[in-house]
This record gives sequence, C-alpha cells and structure tokens, in this order.
Amino acid sequence: MARWLTILFFLFSSLFGETVGNDFSRECLTCHEKTAPPLSLVYRRYLMLYSSKRQIERRMIDFLKAPSKEKSSMPEGMKNRFNPQLHPSFDEKVAEKAVEKVIEKEDPIKRIVVKPPKEAPRPSGSRADRE
Repeated sequence: MARWLTILFFLFSSLFGETVGNDFSRECLTCHEKTAPPLSLVYRRYLMLYSSKRQIERRMIDFLKAPSKEKSSMPEGMKNRFNPQLHPSFDEKVAEKAVEKVIEKEDPIKRIVVKPPKEAPRPSGSRADRE
C-alpha cells in the first residue's frame, strides 16, 4: 500500500509540479543561446523602449502569449531575420514565470556593485608625528 502511495505521489508531483525552471531552460534557452537573439539583447531592447519594469513585463508576456511581428519590440531587420511568428506561444502562467526569470537574470540593476569609499588618511597632529 505504501509503495502505491509513493508511486502515485511522484506521478502527481511530476505531472502537476512546478516545472517552470525546466520549461525556461528547455523552451527559451535552447534557442536563445544558439540561434535566436540572446536574452540579454532582448531585455536591453525592452529597457530602451519602455520606461517601467511593469510595462516591460506586460509587453514581454503579451508577446509570449501570441507572438507576432506587430508585438515584437525588435528592430525591423531582426524581425525579418528571426521571424517572430515562429516563436512558440505560452500560456499566461508560464509566460509570467519566464519573463520573471529573464528579468532576474538580465536586469542590469542587479549587476551594479557599489564599493564603499576608502577612508582618507588622517592628518597627524604634531610635527614630531610627521617625522
């Protein structure tokens, strides 16, 4: 009995479990690392065109749900070369998770490293200290 419950648990968890990370690697990175424009380039293009992160997310999700030349934010030459209509479409939940992963991976704000300033040397008080 316990054996069957274990098998059923793994069966249901594999069917209904969270697979967005695997979907992202399989569905997005497979092409965007080899033939399609790199995701860093795609995200930079969205950053240049749209002012807020919310607007970027919405535009990327809209494109992923129903890819077309009209919804693509790429320049005309890239649209002709990579043909956005051939891009696979995704449902809302998978598209949201994929966009979240792209932003998490490519957001330049997260790459900025601010080093604390070095302490300035203190002037010494007397001439004897200086010599």
